[in-house]
Amino acid sequence: MAVYKPTYRDKKTGETRESGVWWFEFTYAGRRVRESAKTSRKTVALEAEKNRRRELERALAGMPVEPRENRIKSVADVVKVYQEHYPHNHRAKSVIFSKQRLAHVVRLLGSTLLPDLTEEAIHGYIKTRLKEKASGRTINMELGELSRAVGKTWRELWPRVRKLEERSDVGKALSPDQESRLLEAATGERRRMISLFVRIALSTGMRSGEITALTWGQVDFERRTITVGHAKTRAGTGREIPIGPDLCNLLQAHASWCAERFGVLQPGWYLFPFGKPRPEDPTRPTTTMKNSWATLRKAAGVDCRLHDLRHTAATKMAEAGVPESTMLALMGHMSRAMLERYSHIRMKAKREAVESLELHEKRPISNGVPKVSPKVAGSKLVQ
Repeated sequence: MAVYKPTYRDKKTGETRESGVWWFEFTYAGRRVRESAKTSRKTVALEAEKNRRRELERALAGMPVEPRENRIKSVADVVKVYQEHYPHNHRAKSVIFSKQRLAHVVRLLGSTLLPDLTEEAIHGYIKTRLKEKASGRTINMELGELSRAVGKTWRELWPRVRKLEERSDVGKALSPDQESRLLEAATGERRRMISLFVRIALSTGMRSGEITALTWGQVDFERRTITVGHAKTRAGTGREIPIGPDLCNLLQAHASWCAERFGVLQPGWYLFPFGKPRPEDPTRPTTTMKNSWATLRKAAGVDCRLHDLRHTAATKMAEAGVPESTMLALMGHMSRAMLERYSHIRMKAKREAVESLELHEKRPISNGVPKVSPKVAGSKLVQ
């Protein structure tokens, strides 16, 4: 090992002077390595030389080597690069999701350098987000997105930081009464779009994004099916969902309405056209149904999320005894665990199940006819 301060000639005075920065020089695998340690402290220069040797050893052994420039990058720098490339191979909705999750990360950890992104720093982040009333699932997703931006797994970065517990009871299924109130409130021309949306969701179990992205080319009236486009999961993309007579009639009526308003229907036109307050452009999908949903939910007096319509569809199928494999195919789920998260057995079904377990003790049957003839006392003969 050799660290030194190189000398140079001052152009003005012609004197030889010593540099204020340390360099290191050594030979490794037959090659000369001479680099600046970028420090004025000798102890740091010696450590820099040692680390450089270690990097070369790992590279020669075929092991991954972290770029040295990453050591001085901040979390904000890494996130910026990550988000620049993220849209190249992800859906628009996933891009929005990533930005939302990383916004809090940048706000709280943006100025933190990568070497300082320690387990202690992560514990501090978790503590702050919990004080801000963020759920365990939200915090896990934020830190998971941060680890992907850094390019390492959670376990590699923070092996002793456990993920927070996540609630599994967030979603719920609507009761029959709540479902009826929603459908009753979803009437009238002003609520045409949200009415159709709710009925498709309850009748098919499709995700919100899958419904708003539907085009007329995905609806087959002859076969009475809907073909889902690009979905959240690989299992969900391109799945075919049968539709019942009622929903089919409703879609045909909506098709006539769209044709009257926009002209002859085109396969690429969307069922839920873009435009506020009225649909105006069928070549573009609506951006969101949240405002219409909030108005409908308030009118119906039902407290639930838009995604609970999907939970309701899964629950109704589970209670009806639909086979698990069929439910997986219809819902577009990848696993049984996810399916269990969506299907909730409602109280009525639970009560019926418990009542079927009632113990019925055997009791004597009385139909008014004695099984044994009663003994009659002998009567005196009439003289």
